[in-house]
Amino acid sequence: MNSTLATAALLWLGAGFLGYGSAGTPPAAASAPTGILVGKLAEGSAYDRLWSLPLLYKDEANPVLQELAFQGQLQTQYAYGSDDSGNFGSGDKPDANTWGDVDVRRFRFGIKARLFHSLKFHSLLDLYPDLSPRIYQRTAEAYLTYSPCDAFSLSVGKAELKFTREQEISSREILTFERSQLVNQFYGGELTGAWISGKNLAGGWFYELGAYGNDRTDEWTTLDGGTVILAKLGYNYTGSTSFDNAMAELHYLHNSDPGYASPGDPPSAPYPDAVAVSNTITEGRFGLETEAFWGDGPLGKADVWGVTAIPSWFLTEKLQCVAMLEYACSSDPNGIFLRYRYEGQAPGGVKSGDAFFACYSGLNYYLYGHKLKLMSGVKYTFMDGDTQAEDFNGWTGLVGLRMAY
Repeated sequence: MNSTLATAALLWLGAGFLGYGSAGTPPAAASAPTGILVGKLAEGSAYDRLWSLPLLYKDEANPVLQELAFQGQLQTQYAYGSDDSGNFGSGDKPDANTWGDVDVRRFRFGIKARLFHSLKFHSLLDLYPDLSPRIYQRTAEAYLTYSPCDAFSLSVGKAELKFTREQEISSREILTFERSQLVNQFYGGELTGAWISGKNLAGGWFYELGAYGNDRTDEWTTLDGGTVILAKLGYNYTGSTSFDNAMAELHYLHNSDPGYASPGDPPSAPYPDAVAVSNTITEGRFGLETEAFWGDGPLGKADVWGVTAIPSWFLTEKLQCVAMLEYACSSDPNGIFLRYRYEGQAPGGVKSGDAFFACYSGLNYYLYGHKLKLMSGVKYTFMDGDTQAEDFNGWTGLVGLRMAY
């Protein structure tokens, strides 16, 4: 494990020494005629200097390439829980996904670039935690975005399907270890497709419309399955309130072939139609995200619906307390599923039911914003078991570290 951690650290930091610059501060002077950055690292704190390393190039005057940088994520967490049937936690996950008993939630590396002042490239590759049997595992995201103005952007490639407001927020910035139960149940994976979006329309409206192949694969889709259509409409109404930020969104998802899976791959989103309505407000130290969900059960199965609320409060500049309340239900005794992380690994037989309730309370300590933070939390989960099993009634404690550059 120690050698793995050392190798991971070298991958994490060593790649950045290929170039110099500053993310968020003006770059050092460019050398003519190549424009390659030379000179000192970014000024500021030790964190500022360290996080400037992955920026290989930055020159707004270059008509072709304005910025080139490495990017990556390392998210580790340890979980321990128990219910009436026994104990469970991160140590129960396969060895290929852990460092000892620590769950390597995400270990990703990629490149991002800005070209021609209106084109962006983004890529993230999943790496094997033990760098074995090889370093590269799969392509998580890789897409191009053409954005000539705020009102219109066109993206093409492979990306995570961002249905629900919770899913829209990057895993770099979510306030809890895991997203809520129904958000995970609606999850569609990383899909290949094309989507358009725009913002700042008519005083605050924004939108997105995309079409994707629904076959989830480690690489690019073969379009052998159905089609996923995702439509979003939102309004930023901050200007008519006293809040620092306020916005509401409506999401609609249609899957022409719900649950489709090619051999060896996970299934696509399990509902032919799903809707999410959300509202987000922030004011000073306080934040609140609320969302309601509904999914149309396929092939005669019952519909599911649920609600979540995620309040947060900064106790100090760096220390934030977070809570999550969630409820989901279905008229089918098997309509709601326990999450694989981590309750689903309990030794008892209950894996599904018709009602779900969970509450989470945690503390986040921001060493360098969302780029480097420590997290801790405790979660209580109750599920009304299906007709063949007892109820699930358990607690889970979590601690973790999250890095991003």
